[in-house]
Amino acid sequence: MCSVDMKIENYSHLLDADLKKFCTFKIGGKAKHLFIVHSNNTLLNVCSFCNVHNIKYKIIGYGSNLLFDDRGYNGAIIVNKSENFIFRKNYLYCDAGVNLNALINASMNKNLSGLEFFAGIPSSVGGAIVNSLGAFNHQISDLVEEVICYKKSDPKRRIILSKTDCKFGYRTSTFKDDKFIITRVKLRLTLGEKSSILERMKNCLTKKSRTQPLDKYSAGSVFKRSTLIPAKIIDELGLKGKQIGGAKISNKHSGFIINKENATSIDVQNLIKYINDVVYQKYNQKFELEIEIVPYK
Repeated sequence: MCSVDMKIENYSHLLDADLKKFCTFKIGGKAKHLFIVHSNNTLLNVCSFCNVHNIKYKIIGYGSNLLFDDRGYNGAIIVNKSENFIFRKNYLYCDAGVNLNALINASMNKNLSGLEFFAGIPSSVGGAIVNSLGAFNHQISDLVEEVICYKKSDPKRRIILSKTDCKFGYRTSTFKDDKFIITRVKLRLTLGEKSSILERMKNCLTKKSRTQPLDKYSAGSVFKRSTLIPAKIIDELGLKGKQIGGAKISNKHSGFIINKENATSIDVQNLIKYINDVVYQKYNQKFELEIEIVPYK
């Protein structure tokens, strides 16, 4: 399929789109198709279209924990930019495509607390839910009341999942298998004082700026914590600053791999393998990935 003829409004369609522009790592080849959607109805219609035409697809937000293949993606990447939200007392109803930092500021202006601990994280609400986002000992899952979603195999049947149904865990949820389309989330916030919320937000931003390479291209923490703490172990093994190709372990935070010099996906994966090989030799176990590697096929 070289072109798309859909009677669908409120979307953009690009052919051979450069995926570097749609992820924080700035790594990846070209997607055969890339759709940018601005409403939940459009999102569901594009998903249905892809199903009918047997086009595999992946829905993304800000691509902040993704590593795309150097060859790109042989299907459709759907960028969810649906950004509607509304407050009802201390409840927040928001589309999955909403920018998390926009919500943090809007909540603060409503004197509502709970989201400020995630300040500075480049994520959509949907991405935060899928990956069970956590920061400074606070979890997005603690705020979730319900998630409205659809199965990718049936994007016409609305499903409402409770917090328990979402099966939140450490950086995981029922959505990690990529079989659902999240459209809307209900969050329960807590009434607070704007000045206190702002102070907590500023403290989080200051700590992140001091300890993380925010000025570099990366996908955040590469590895999950387990009985081993990745940054601590990488430091102890003398791997900080190790570089393969254009990919480098950050000198500021060893849990981050940065795109130092036009890194390729293979550079990053080779560096990940190198780290895990060294860790395995010492501890007889390997780190589990927190980032997601998106294959070409």
